[in-house]
This record gives sequence, structure tokens and C-alpha cells, in this order.
Amino acid sequence: MKKAGVVIENVSPLLDCGRHAIKRLAGDPVRVTADIFKDGHDVIAAVVKWRAVGTRKWQEAPMEPGDNDRWSGSFTVTGIGDCEYTVEAWLDAYETWRDEFRRKDEGGQEDLAAESLEGAFLLEQGATRAGKADAAVLRAAAAELAKADRNRARSIAARADLAGIMARYPDRAIGGEFRPCGRIMVERRAALFAAWYEFFPRSAGGHGDRGSTFRECLARLDDAAAMGFDVVYFPPVHPIGATKRKGRNNALACAPGDPGVPYAIGNRHQGCPHGGGHRDVAPELGTLEDFAWLVGEAKKRGLEIALDFALNC
Repeated sequence: MKKAGVVIENVSPLLDCGRHAIKRLAGDPVRVTADIFKDGHDVIAAVVKWRAVGTRKWQEAPMEPGDNDRWSGSFTVTGIGDCEYTVEAWLDAYETWRDEFRRKDEGGQEDLAAESLEGAFLLEQGATRAGKADAAVLRAAAAELAKADRNRARSIAARADLAGIMARYPDRAIGGEFRPCGRIMVERRAALFAAWYEFFPRSAGGHGDRGSTFRECLARLDDAAAMGFDVVYFPPVHPIGATKRKGRNNALACAPGDPGVPYAIGNRHQGCPHGGGHRDVAPELGTLEDFAWLVGEAKKRGLEIALDFALNC
């Protein structure tokens, strides 16, 4: 993008030109680079900006120039969820003035009165954007610079404290943002790696004549924890549907007394307290309270439970 002579391009990282979100874990740094330049010899300032999607306030971190107009900056993502980021750059009028004043002074230009007045004007403008205490410092320096001799003007132009204040209250009128914003999908640490162990709750007890319940799954949870797994994965636990139920040994026909497969379609348990379907659990496994109890027992063992949520069923 280009606005008022400031060019921002080749922003990285961007996945498919920003069409898709990159991924990071909460607590990870995000290093952003971009080519940023402007016609002429003006000094440029730039920041990388980020915020949670749906919020208005941006957070910012400074970017630093490198070789061949390549700038870089970084920030850390903290909250889990979707985040967006971009780069903003602008003409830094005060730093441009400082650089030009130094060059003209070192080059032996005889009269620097106009340059001093220009610097005083920029300090006065900065005071209008600054907080009360900083504004007082800038106005005092502006008044002094407007009537300073060469040596005193050189000293004021070199003051790092003034440069720092002006940097905190920049004039970004001559500049712009890179659009569209990049997006980040911020995940929890377990999203990076976890070992999953699968079993059917109804088979957990190993009974030959009946299925097991949620309350009979503890031994298998202990086995999973002892083997070092992080997550126990369950196939769907909602009430088993009426269509494509299947029978023993994957038979296509479901005989009376066969439990059917959890990927059968529909719902034959219309009398369930919550209406059955995806909002309930198969009654032969227990109740929602039983399932909540099992989740708590898994947590005590350092495990999580992941559910196959098959809405198409």
C-alpha cells in the first residue's frame, strides 16, 4: 500500500496474502517484517500493531529498520482466540528536522535561523499532542530554540529527552497502514502436541454380555494416564440413531438387541430429558451428570476428554 508517499509492502508473515490466519500458541512471539520506504531523504517511523478480533484498541511495538528498507518488529500473543495485526508507518517530521539540522551544521551552513524556527514550530506542534508535563517541556524547548544561537540550537537538537517525548506523541498524518490486516489463530499450548488414546466408553469394562457405562471407565483412564497419554478420545456419545445402525462385526443389518454404532443417523430417544440428539448422551452410557463426573475424574489424572461431535449423525 502507498499513501502520501509512504510505501508498505511485502509484509510477513502472511498466509496466502492474508486470506488465511497464521497460527501461534499463547505466549509465542510474532516477528513481523515489511519493506517500508518513502521518496526523498525523510526519516520514517513504523510500528507493528495488534489486537484481539472484535476489540477496538490497538497495541503497538516499534519497528526497526534493517538492510534495504526492510523493517522488523515483534510482539507476543497472550489471549487464546483470533488476533489481527498490521504495520503502520509515517513521516517522522521531528527526526527528519534533527537529521537535516545536523547535516547543515556539520556542513558549515552559515545561517541556521530558519532551521531553528522550523524546529521550534515542530516542538510547539508536538506540545499540542502531548500530556501536560511533557507539553510543558516541549514548549519551553521551543521558546528557547526560537531565539537560540547556533551552539545552543545544536545542543537542543541533540537532546535525547526531547526526541523521546516527540516519539511518544507522533504526528501520523503523512503515513498509512497496511491493509488488509493479517490474522492469527492463537491456540493453547496443548494444541502444539498431545498424545491421544481412543476407546469406546461402552466397551471400557470388557463385559461380554453388556455394554459399560461412564462410571465403569476409570480403569481405562488409569491405563491411558499410566502410558503417558494427554487426551482420551471418545467416538460420539449422543443417543444412537435409527438409520444405518449396523450390527455385530460390522454387519449392515442391526438385529434386535444389537447396540448399533454411534455414527447411526437420527434419534430414537425422543423422551430424553434434553430432547436427545446432540444435547444428550446415550442412556445406556448414563446421564449428563455421569459424564460430567467422568470428565472430572479424567482431569484428576492429568487427562482431557475429546469428543467426536458428529452433527451429520
